[in-house]
Amino acid sequence: MKFKNIRSFVGKFFSEKAQMHFLVFASRFFWSMRKYFLGVEIKYPEEFKRNWSSIKMISSQDSERNFTLYQLIKMHNNLFRDKQTNIIEFGTDRGGTLTTISKFIKKNSKIFAIDSFGLFADRIKENISNYDEHYQGKYRPFTKETRFKDFDYKKLNMDLNEFLKEKNSNLEIFAGFFPNLESAHLEKISKLKYSFVHLDFDLYNPTIDCFSFLKNRLENNAIILVDDFNFINQEGVQKAITDLKIDLNEGIQTQSGQLILFNKFGQ
Repeated sequence: MKFKNIRSFVGKFFSEKAQMHFLVFASRFFWSMRKYFLGVEIKYPEEFKRNWSSIKMISSQDSERNFTLYQLIKMHNNLFRDKQTNIIEFGTDRGGTLTTISKFIKKNSKIFAIDSFGLFADRIKENISNYDEHYQGKYRPFTKETRFKDFDYKKLNMDLNEFLKEKNSNLEIFAGFFPNLESAHLEKISKLKYSFVHLDFDLYNPTIDCFSFLKNRLENNAIILVDDFNFINQEGVQKAITDLKIDLNEGIQTQSGQLILFNKFGQ
């Protein structure tokens, strides 16, 4: 049996919350070993460490992936320092990455975030393709009873806007099953061009839908971060990128499984 099948089988015996906590712990231990085996030690900025400490119990990412996001936001801020910018996140989960984006994004930014938040769990199941083996069968991910128990995305929206307003920026979170959002929400995000995109929908079809939406809606030098590109139990994401014929030579694959693209799609 392939390791990915073993990992998927074992993982389903534990709650999604427990899986996330184990991932964060195991990853921290693994990456700490590079100091002793490779002689590599990364000095994380204090502001990043403070933010990570505040979100690690709700994050679906480990610290290395979150550090990649942090660095790309800093790069984005330099590229677009004198411009009004629009940022969009597809797949917000419990808000770990959205908090990172909101805390470190530059002034004069509009942020949009989209997720089912467990409200559309049955519809997610309908959208699972043959390339999403981990999510097939009786396993029901992203439900109100599992991932989103005791979570209120409206409170997250309110809390993050408290400090975004000091930067003349704002956040709007839309609960929905992309791309079938409420018409007013879809119309609002469809009128804009985006300078930064975080894509974390885990599955083949939603990844295809996101890139179809983004075509002709990206600023020059826009950054796209695809979170699950090399994850063995989210292989539908990599299959989607392959089927879209995106040239990997024009992007960067990170050691922690992500893919970074620089506005080459559709040009």
